[in-house]
Amino acid sequence: MQRYINIMEYPIKIKGKTIKQVTKLNLSHKNLKTIPDNVYQYANLEKLDLSYNRIEVIPQEILKLKKLRTLDLAFNNLKVLQGALFKLPKLKILNLHGNQIKHLPKQILDSKITTLILSKNKIEHLDESLISGITKLDVVDNPVSYVDELVIEDDKKVVIPSMQLPKNGTENKKIIMHKDKKKIFISYAHADENFHNRLMTHLSVLKKYIGGFEEWSDKKIHAGQHWKEEIKKALDDANIAILLVSTDFLASDFIENNELPPILRKAEAENTNVLCLLVEPSFFLKSELSEFQAVNKPEETLAEMEKPAQERVFLKLMDEIQRIIEVE
Repeated sequence: MQRYINIMEYPIKIKGKTIKQVTKLNLSHKNLKTIPDNVYQYANLEKLDLSYNRIEVIPQEILKLKKLRTLDLAFNNLKVLQGALFKLPKLKILNLHGNQIKHLPKQILDSKITTLILSKNKIEHLDESLISGITKLDVVDNPVSYVDELVIEDDKKVVIPSMQLPKNGTENKKIIMHKDKKKIFISYAHADENFHNRLMTHLSVLKKYIGGFEEWSDKKIHAGQHWKEEIKKALDDANIAILLVSTDFLASDFIENNELPPILRKAEAENTNVLCLLVEPSFFLKSELSEFQAVNKPEETLAEMEKPAQERVFLKLMDEIQRIIEVE
């Protein structure tokens, strides 16, 4: 099963994978100013995450990634979009959230992109002719000069499908489309309930400041409810899964048979974000979960830390959840 790979070291090292086997690569938060040359060796890449770096230019070499379908360049230092980006033959989703882009190049007309995220840039004008092929366009937090006005609620974002873009001449208005809240599913062993409770406290604080999500764990099952049905529904709805990994977690037959299979399927088919919080020493690195993003290192689990260090790990997890909510 192909899953999202988290690269913990640079240069790129992927255990147990040949170059041809790698289809998803995460190089976010690496303080990169340029795209590493060895990325272009991975010709079968379908998803590349380069968010939260300092990248300023997209080089011509990007065209070597002919199978790339999703490219995440959120929170970089891009001011100009190079034409090569729009010549990628299979690129469908391009995330440019949080850059400094002012204009869209004419080459976008030749692209296959259907989802374009341009929120938090410096776009002042949208040329409707350039984005006629895009079905989902996010331009929230841009100084766009014309859009239609609709009511916006606190937990919604601006998302403009191309068929609803206004004609030139409708000025000083805003188009608002609804964006559903993210659903967070929390999987944990009851032996780790103290870490679960602390996680829920941090999530409640994050919700006060940014909103945009609903968290779910089995604590929300009330007396009289069919608990298996409630868990299945929560898993079906989840966009983000947080796994509190410990020996008790890995030993749980219920988690292994009822919670992990749908989470892994959604990660494969729908790119559901899976975040592993390592609460105690365990066989995490030997498990199938090791290919997902771990918030903390296996040798630095929460149980081995003093309280302030634990809190910093929880805050790191909150930062990652905020990034997912703002970017997607």
